[in-house]
Amino acid sequence: MIGVFPENDRLGRRLVVILRGFPCAWGKCTFCPFAVEQSLHTRHVIEDNRKIIGKAVQLAEEGGYERVAVFNGGSFHELPYDSVEKLRPLARGRIFEVEERSEYVTLDMLETLIGYYRPQRLIVRVGFETANERIREEVLRKGMPDSEMLRLSRLRLEARERGLPVEIWTYLLFGMEGIPEDSVYESLRVFKKLFDGVIAVRYHRYLPRHPRPVPVSGDLARFLEENADLVDWGGEDQWVIGGRKGSAPE
Repeated sequence: MIGVFPENDRLGRRLVVILRGFPCAWGKCTFCPFAVEQSLHTRHVIEDNRKIIGKAVQLAEEGGYERVAVFNGGSFHELPYDSVEKLRPLARGRIFEVEERSEYVTLDMLETLIGYYRPQRLIVRVGFETANERIREEVLRKGMPDSEMLRLSRLRLEARERGLPVEIWTYLLFGMEGIPEDSVYESLRVFKKLFDGVIAVRYHRYLPRHPRPVPVSGDLARFLEENADLVDWGGEDQWVIGGRKGSAPE
């Protein structure tokens, strides 16, 4: 699922721009499907992204979009420089969102991105997925210990003290085997204390090697809708990765 997607939801009227990426440097998360859309060929990545970014700039200007989120199935810093440079007119003066693994997020990195892109506000999304370190490391294999959660929580406060227009958001994964519902409740409570925003994401299974999905109770669904900044349920048209719709095969 690469391309430009207009959205109008709790986060407002915005553009979601999904670029072609190189393989994620970590590449060990047990649930991630994005490897099927990544490429090792630099020319392929650059050419696809030029088309996508060109369309995004056109839509943003014609439609007056003030918020743009850019994703590439990995970390923003893994994009080729050609793509990073061509995003400048899309980011300037807008709320600009990117995804990063936690280890890439430093004060110098935030200052560099703000200086380069001149956004109205920079939002960095980090996929901690759960506040339970055992689940995060043993079940999801994220490679992000609790120390990274606490570091980024402190970092966002330090960035504000320096007057940087920065927010750090995190994802909360639910509906997957190995992530019990009681841990999802607790994770959301913890994340809301540590970060500026929380996006809850319903797990979808794409490949046979991925963990199985599990039902989501009505109580949990209501709790997430009432307390998360956004709940991404991943509709049929939305969850298409590499030509595969999210499903729950047995």
